[in-house]
Amino acid sequence: MQQSDTNKSRKSKFLKDFGIYTIGVFGTRVITFLMIPLYTYFVENPSNYGVWDLCLQATIFLLPLSTLQMREAAFRFLYDEDENAQKTKIISFIFRTLISNLVIIALSVAALSIVWDFKYLWLTFLLLFSSSFHDVMCQVSRGLKRNDIYVSCNILNAFLVALLSVLFVALLKMDVEGIFWANIISRLCICVYLQFRLHILSRYVKISVNCREIGKEIIKYSLPLIPTSMCWLVTTVSDRFFIRIFVSDEMNGIYAAAIRYTMILHSLALVFYQTWQETAIRQYNTPDKNQFFSKVFNFYFYGLGVLLIIYSYTLKFCYTWLVGPNYQEGANYLFIMGFVFLLGAMSSSFFDLGYQCAKDTKRAIPAIILVAIINVASNLAITPLLGVHGVIISNFISYLVLGIYRFIDTKRYFKISISANTFAMMLMLVLGTALYATLCTSFNTALYSFDVANMAHFIVFAILVIISICIAPKELKYMVINKLNKRN
Repeated sequence: MQQSDTNKSRKSKFLKDFGIYTIGVFGTRVITFLMIPLYTYFVENPSNYGVWDLCLQATIFLLPLSTLQMREAAFRFLYDEDENAQKTKIISFIFRTLISNLVIIALSVAALSIVWDFKYLWLTFLLLFSSSFHDVMCQVSRGLKRNDIYVSCNILNAFLVALLSVLFVALLKMDVEGIFWANIISRLCICVYLQFRLHILSRYVKISVNCREIGKEIIKYSLPLIPTSMCWLVTTVSDRFFIRIFVSDEMNGIYAAAIRYTMILHSLALVFYQTWQETAIRQYNTPDKNQFFSKVFNFYFYGLGVLLIIYSYTLKFCYTWLVGPNYQEGANYLFIMGFVFLLGAMSSSFFDLGYQCAKDTKRAIPAIILVAIINVASNLAITPLLGVHGVIISNFISYLVLGIYRFIDTKRYFKISISANTFAMMLMLVLGTALYATLCTSFNTALYSFDVANMAHFIVFAILVIISICIAPKELKYMVINKLNKRN
């Protein structure tokens, strides 16, 4: 009876957190999703949009260095603390370190500007500066267990980006510079909002407080995350740079617009990660963690798989009016990019948490370094021959290796049992990807232009949906049947 109550309690907490994060993430993504048509119509040259995307990816790549991954430590260490005195020490150390680091980066950028005349150099720094403070303060709010404020920040930030993008890009015709300023100003506004709601800087940041002991623990936790994050980002964002080098700036812009739509999948993965991060930490020391973690994994993979099928085959028909006329070619890569993303999400948003739960972050380094090397090497070998498809194949190889490695390595923390239904979903997605790629190759263009292609897509989509219903996890089927019985 006690075990049953425990299961209900943790499921209830998980679903509650999942609901909160779902509102925040999907509310944010819907607004961001609507910005893609705006950008692709008003930034008519894909090359210019490609430059913005490269600067954004460079900012994301540099965030682990600018924050020293204190954003991750902020959540992990604050989440375990109840005493205000200890919270003050943690937050004080994090912000002292952050400010010192950003000053050093600003001086480095000033020196770089003397020898490198890059138009968007200082705008990229301002984006990095605002993103660093924004990310750290948002993770502090999560660590203080104020998920409601964290979610409201996400929605407000997306709304501000959208509003300012319309102003700067559509009305003032500022092109890429308008996208920069919309993102910079919105992030700074969120920092002001968080200060107003939680008084983070005034309440918790103290110059006089001694942070030496907790600082050592934070550094021990966060420093291994820097090479891990940067190598991970090499794997996830280097594709833009390889396309620019081996294909063209124009194709990079087309690819960048198409991959933005994987944010639909990324949204669910992010919701799960944020929810699961808290749940996994709480449940890590429970006696039945292996069984519980296995159940969650199988549900997670099945949910992402179903979403991938619906996303890819539905979006294909809508793509013609979602992007500008110069970006249409990106429709041919949707499903394949989504499938590759699914592999990456599986290894990063689930298995990675084993290291976080145990605070054993250094063990994550070897795998991600290996994968980064594989990714760069395969891109150098394949991309010159196959173009965009070479980049996608390289990412597939990298994520597959990472998933297998972490599945084996994290057995020291928890053991996952993959159900037959989950395995069937994996197989179905592999076959679906192959069929999709074959159709794209056969018609050699965006498929929405041909009736035969549309019919072929519909048939493949229907088959995949029917199979996914048949292989749904038993618990999900029972849940649906019970709800229907209750209604009747």
